[in-house]
Amino acid sequence: MSGEYCRLLWYRAERFLVRALRDYSEGDYDGACFNAEEAVQLAVKAVLYKYFGEAPRIHGSRTLLSMLRNLFMGAGRDDLASLIGRFTADNSDTLDLLEESYIMARYGSISYGRRQADLCIEAARRAFEVLKDVERKLA
Repeated sequence: MSGEYCRLLWYRAERFLVRALRDYSEGDYDGACFNAEEAVQLAVKAVLYKYFGEAPRIHGSRTLLSMLRNLFMGAGRDDLASLIGRFTADNSDTLDLLEESYIMARYGSISYGRRQADLCIEAARRAFEVLKDVERKLA
């Protein structure tokens, strides 16, 4: 698969995480949550594209992580599927918050606070760690 496109997706994912941190530092917790979710989506899509040639036009970190887990299972990489599955299970509530914020931070009638932004940014960082670990194990 095109390493160039994968690198571009990772670059964009990392930029969204930088934006999340900047928004957080400025007190824009809605923006921090939204950008953290976007960062996770793009990071998962980078891995999906690199290893499976898939660049799905769907949103939602949980949905994308599930797709990645299922593809690794189908490819006989239960070790990687398990790693992703554990991350998803261990971070279930925060992944729900991330997905919710993707819409609600822009269009919803609620606002996110510092605590929610902390959780979203930390989940994005952990997702990056897991996904980079997956890539190392496949190198």
